[in-house]
Amino acid sequence: MCFTVQGKNGEKPLELNYERVFAIGYAGRNIEKTMEHIKELERELGVPAPKKIPTIFQCGNYVLTQEKKLAFVGEKTCGEVEYVIVIKDKTIYIGLGSDHTDRELEAASVPKAKQICAKPICDTVWEYEDVKDHWDEIELHSWQTLDGTEVLYQEGTLADILPVETILKELDERVGGIDNCVIFSGTVPVKDGFRFGSKFRYEMEDKKLNRKLSSEYEVDVISEEER
Repeated sequence: MCFTVQGKNGEKPLELNYERVFAIGYAGRNIEKTMEHIKELERELGVPAPKKIPTIFQCGNYVLTQEKKLAFVGEKTCGEVEYVIVIKDKTIYIGLGSDHTDRELEAASVPKAKQICAKPICDTVWEYEDVKDHWDEIELHSWQTLDGTEVLYQEGTLADILPVETILKELDERVGGIDNCVIFSGTVPVKDGFRFGSKFRYEMEDKKLNRKLSSEYEVDVISEEER
């Protein structure tokens, strides 16, 4: 997968032959809010509580995409904005992605729900060293298009999510050999419950360096009926 690295000293290309893709679940830095989210998922969608937090899900390498028109089976799938750790040869870059998930399947099996949907990722990344000193100030937002109207779906900052070092430590202890991989971080809260729109737009804004990463994709619902 090819990226453009946006650094303080200009831009450069990055080609990543990634070996593994991970999605981190229940990665809120505030444990009380994380537990509220777990209860919300259990109450609204019937998703069973995890045995350990944060959870680590390995996904097939084929789930990553930079396409802008995506198709999913059923009407109960939706994205969630996340920072993404991109590691190449032990160097850390920070990107932006959407951990699109099948919410109906999640009630039966969270790992299968994480595996079944393509996961969009922005084609630009930042050098981690450029943002490390003001990490918690960086903002995340997402919007859903519902019945032709775009509405704010999520908002928060990276202070809401476990930091890079904590996620990498958990991965190293439980999985090992973390290099040349892509890691979805976990997300910020939704504002008004789960929504299922026809378009998902997401961004990460660094006001200190006056720049942002952003992308969007259309959601096409594939019928579950045979033709």
